Amino acid sequence: MNQKLLLSVILIGGMAVGLPVASNARKQKAKEAATQPAEPKTTYKFKRAMPTVAMDKYVTTVYTADPFNVYTISGDNLLDQKDSIRSIRVNPSGVNYAVISKNKKGVSSADIYHIMNVKEHLKKFDSKRYGAPTAVGYTPDARNIVIAASNPMTGNAIYFLEQRKFQPVSMIQSVPFQVEKMEFSPNGYYLAAVNGNQVIIYNLQEKKIRKQFDAGEKVSDLAFSPDNSDLAVLTDDGLLTLYNTRTFDVRKMVDDLGEARSLAYNFDGKYMAVVSDDNKVTLVNLLRDSEREDYEGDGGQLRDVEFVTDADNNTLLVMPTAANIVVRRLPHLKPFYNKLIEDEVDRKMDEWLKMMPGESMEDYRKRVTEESRARQRRLFEDEISTNFAGDLLAGATMSLGSYDRANGVLALNFDSMPTIYLPVPESDVTSFHNAGDLALSDVMYGILPDDSFEIVYAKVTNKADGKSYIYDNLMRADLQYMAADDAISLEMLQQQQMEELKLQELRQKVVEEAKKMNVISDHTQIAVDSKVVPEYDANGNKILNYAVSVTYTVDPEFSVHEDFGPGKYHINESGAASSMLDILKQAFEGDFSQYLVPGKKMKVRLLGTADASPIVHGIPYDGSYGEFEEEPVYIDGRLQTISVNTKDGIKQNEQLAFLRALGVKDYLNRNVNKFKDMNTDYRYEVNVSKDKGSEHRRITLELTFVDAY
Repeated sequence: MNQKLLLSVILIGGMAVGLPVASNARKQKAKEAATQPAEPKTTYKFKRAMPTVAMDKYVTTVYTADPFNVYTISGDNLLDQKDSIRSIRVNPSGVNYAVISKNKKGVSSADIYHIMNVKEHLKKFDSKRYGAPTAVGYTPDARNIVIAASNPMTGNAIYFLEQRKFQPVSMIQSVPFQVEKMEFSPNGYYLAAVNGNQVIIYNLQEKKIRKQFDAGEKVSDLAFSPDNSDLAVLTDDGLLTLYNTRTFDVRKMVDDLGEARSLAYNFDGKYMAVVSDDNKVTLVNLLRDSEREDYEGDGGQLRDVEFVTDADNNTLLVMPTAANIVVRRLPHLKPFYNKLIEDEVDRKMDEWLKMMPGESMEDYRKRVTEESRARQRRLFEDEISTNFAGDLLAGATMSLGSYDRANGVLALNFDSMPTIYLPVPESDVTSFHNAGDLALSDVMYGILPDDSFEIVYAKVTNKADGKSYIYDNLMRADLQYMAADDAISLEMLQQQQMEELKLQELRQKVVEEAKKMNVISDHTQIAVDSKVVPEYDANGNKILNYAVSVTYTVDPEFSVHEDFGPGKYHINESGAASSMLDILKQAFEGDFSQYLVPGKKMKVRLLGTADASPIVHGIPYDGSYGEFEEEPVYIDGRLQTISVNTKDGIKQNEQLAFLRALGVKDYLNRNVNKFKDMNTDYRYEVNVSKDKGSEHRRITLELTFVDAY
């Protein structure tokens, strides 16, 4: 008798996958269980006919390869061939992928295929000209595919191919060994290459060796951390070594990881997954590496592991075995609190360090001193840490510890937090009978380097006699991210604030002129901001970047008149946008021209937005900004590609928002002297609002002058 399967659907990387969860024969059991709170399913399995030999992902979409085929995680076949697949790498924009294969004669080849147009072959690497391909990857900005090749005549080299015709645009020559595997740092600073025990790190911007070392044992895998701070190197003796990318000195070692076949960072870099044997993945908390969990692969021949997220942003662990693709939900993983707190502290400090309205430079110098800056940062850290910690006492068990007569402190122990030492006069100690008599109030928490929280301030009241005592550890040692090495000098801050004043004065002047000419009105508000940002370059040297950002808002009922109208994308069609850019034009023709140095590195972030109004019949594109085919663009924060041409015109709001961003680039190149002569790295961002209305059509611009001082 056939039984009808009820299907539960999960979404992994945008793909719906049906999973059998119940049958008619089990309906009664399911009905009885319905009265109980249902726990979410934690493990899913997708059957495979052949073992997985390689795996990669585009953001959260997983692609696997058996010896002759490439599949999506749900089993859709993207490629089948006769040659044996050795590796697969997916373009960071999700538009294509590359595979390295070997034929029956042992000859290697590298081929690039389109992802959406299934089985469309885009390019075969010219092995006869450049050599046998040995490893493949993509630059983080998706603009180049990178292929390592070995040529008996010319030696080992790494070729960078552009994404249109896949022709080499640059190369690294005389690579010391035949590259088996390559990895790139997310910020594009480094390329790490491996052969056996040997590791070499290139400064990707200069194509020069930054560091070369022997790992001691065969390197089975390596990866850069999501924040670019570490390079993780896994060797087959079960050792994970983390190298600080500023110096490439060893920062930490984690041992006893079994066969150590493959690794993967989770999304914030707090956890590392390591394939430790044929059927097991070990999950390690890198901040407290004694905290480990093992997950069974259930199928054997486990060689790789990846983290992805589902439609609800839950973290999933993907483990491809010989028989299954096992997907495990990890709802218990805790956030990387140190990074979250650091980011929020930095944001608040940026605001605090700005000159207040009406504040003179003399008053600013009095308010912002080394002492006051350190004190304010500490206050922000404690405030934000306390908010993140929540009510930890509610779930903690407290007990009385010993009394230290020499220091006059009583130990209060907690099962989930470090002990605190409460100042108590010896004459009062006898009134402390049990922890249940103690009430803690006004509690503040701090964050420790291992991402756990501690009490840094509390008022402790003993109900037995009504007396209160203060525990105060607010002046504890600074965390690593508060080190003076990363701080900006007061002199530099003062200089930056003077330039900020000039920008604000210029903004006011341009706005008033635009109002007189009826280009904008009081209903348009233009914001200008600047700051000095400390950073380290690809050689590990501390540098200071200068960032200037401009944006605007227009009151909704006036935005259709003062900003972009429906379907418009030229800068001169928006009074608000043209006024905003006029501020930059005048600034860089005057006092700020010092930053426009030909050949100097500059990062430009261009954000164009559009509303949700449907484009029914299409909008003509006049080609004024050029023709674009699969251009890498961040759409709603995710790196994707976009195409715009005069033949097809504009059919999607994303295209319209992209053209508005391009209009900014065009304006600056045409109107600001020396701008187009700089070494400029453009980042295009597109956001499409879920709402309709002209107030959702605008642009934002951020210029970062690298190593400006």
